[in-house]
Amino acid sequence: MLNNLFAQSGRLLKVNLKRDRWKLLIWVIVLAGLMIGYASKIGVIFSSQKSVDALVVTLRSPAMIAVLGYIPKSVAMTEATLFSGEMLVFMGLFYGLASLLLTVNATRGDEDQGLTELVRAKPVGRQALLFAAFLELVVFNLFLLILIGGGLQVTDMAGANTSGNWLSAALLSGVGLLFGTIGILTAQTASEARSATTGALSLLGVAYIARMLIDVQNPKYNWWSPLGWVERGGAYYDNNWLPVSYLLLTTLVILLLAMAISSRRDIGAGIIAVRRGHAKSWFLSGPLTALIKTDGKSFWSWLFGALIMGLMYGSIFNSITDVIKSNQFMATMFTTAMQKKASDALLLQFMATLAIVFVIIGSLRGIFMVNQIETDAKKGYLELLLAKPISRTRIFFTYVGYAIVNALIAFAAGLTGLYLGNIAVMKHPLALKYFIRLFNGYSVTIIVMIAIAALLVAFVPRLKSLTLVYAGLGFVIMYFHSIFKLKDWVVKLVPYGWMKSLPVKQINWTNFTGLLIVAVILLIVATIGFQRRDQITK
Repeated sequence: MLNNLFAQSGRLLKVNLKRDRWKLLIWVIVLAGLMIGYASKIGVIFSSQKSVDALVVTLRSPAMIAVLGYIPKSVAMTEATLFSGEMLVFMGLFYGLASLLLTVNATRGDEDQGLTELVRAKPVGRQALLFAAFLELVVFNLFLLILIGGGLQVTDMAGANTSGNWLSAALLSGVGLLFGTIGILTAQTASEARSATTGALSLLGVAYIARMLIDVQNPKYNWWSPLGWVERGGAYYDNNWLPVSYLLLTTLVILLLAMAISSRRDIGAGIIAVRRGHAKSWFLSGPLTALIKTDGKSFWSWLFGALIMGLMYGSIFNSITDVIKSNQFMATMFTTAMQKKASDALLLQFMATLAIVFVIIGSLRGIFMVNQIETDAKKGYLELLLAKPISRTRIFFTYVGYAIVNALIAFAAGLTGLYLGNIAVMKHPLALKYFIRLFNGYSVTIIVMIAIAALLVAFVPRLKSLTLVYAGLGFVIMYFHSIFKLKDWVVKLVPYGWMKSLPVKQINWTNFTGLLIVAVILLIVATIGFQRRDQITK
C-alpha cells in the first residue's frame, strides 16, 4: 500500500532538484557563506578583549536580546559563544524562509500551474508529489548541515567544540525542516500559492515575535517558540541535543497531518474554502481593481503583521531606558534631565538599528508584488487583460505602482505600531518627528528596491528571486555593519546604506534625490523592457 502511495517519489525528486538547482545553489551560497564566513573572521573582527567586552554588553541589552536571542549571564564568553549568540536565531529565520518558499513552490505552486494534474495522470502515487517536495527539503537542509557543520570544524573558533559545531548546524537544519514542512501544510489548507506562502510566513513571524517577547520578559519560557528551541540548544556551552529531537518530532507530526489533509482534498482546492464571489462586480473595472481584489487577503496580512511587529518592538522601549536608570554611576552623576537625554539618545540608536526591520518588511512586500507580474503571466491572467484594449505599459505600471503603495503602507504600519507601543509604555515617549523622519528617508530606498525587481522581471524574469537575495544582503549589512566593522563604502552597496544615520541625524536630501533619480531611471528602462519581452517567458 505504501508503495502505491509514494510510487515514483524518487524520480519526482530528481525532477525537482534539476528544476530548482540554481535557486538551491543561491540559498546554499548565502546561508553557508554567512555562517562559515563570519565564523572564520570573528577572531579578526574582535581581536581585543575591549572589543569583545563591548559586544557582550551589546548582546545583553534588551534591544539585541529581542532581535538575536538570549544568552545566560553565567556563560563564559568565547568566540564560539559570541558566534552562537549572534547568528543562530537570526540564521534560523533565513533557514525557515528559504525552506517554506521551496516547499510551497514545489507543492501548491506546481498545482496552480496545472503541473500536478499532468503528473497525476501518470502512474504515480497519490502522495508522491508531496513526499518528493519533502525529500527535496530534506536534501537541501541535510546538505547545509554537512557543509556548515564541516565548515565550522575547519574554522576552529576559540572555545568551539565538535559537539557545538554540529549542534549549531543541526539546530538550523531542524528549523528549516520544521518551517518547510509547515509550508507543505499551508499548501494543503490554502486554495492558492499566494495564500499558502502568506500563511507559512505568518507562522514564522509569530514564532519569532513570541520568542522576542519571552526572551525580553522571562527567557526561561522560550520553550514555547520553535525559535526558542535554537537558544535552548546552548551550542558551545550546554550542547543540549534535545531541541533537535523536538524539531524533528514536530516536523514528522506536521508532515503526517499534511498528508492526511492531502488525501482528503481535490486537486486545485484547499481545506479552507474560498468564498464564491458575485458573477459581476461594479468594482472590477480594470487591472488595478482586479489586482486589489485578488490581493485583498495578502494586503491585510502584511498590514496587520507589520503593525503587530511594530507594537511588539515598541513595547520594549521602557526596558531599554531601564539600562540608564539601573546604572548606579549615571543615577549618581547625572541629573534627571541628563538621564532623559541619555535615554532618548539610546532609544534613537535602537530605532536606527531597528528601522531596517520595517524597511525590509516594506521592501519584501513590494518585491513580492512586482514578481507577481511573472507569476500571473505564466498562469494566463495577463492574457485575459491584454485581450482587452489595455496596453502593456498600463499593466506594468499598475503592478509596480500598486507594489510601491503597498510597500510604503506596510512600512508605515510598522512604524505606526512602533510609535504606538512607545507611547503606551513610555512616560516620556519619543516625538513623532523621529518616526516621520524614518518614513520620509527610507521610503526612497524601498522604491529603489522595487525598481530593481521591476528591471529583473522585465529583462531576466528567471532571476527575479535575486532581488530577494539582495534585500536579505541589505538586511545583514545594515543590521550588523557595526558588529562586523564594515567600511562605509560596503554599507552603501545597498540603497539602505545611504540613509543609515536616520533618525539620529536629519535626512541627507542630496542622497535622497540621487536615489530617487536612480529609481526613476530603472523604472523607465524596465518599462521599455517589459514592452518588448515575450508575454510568457521560459
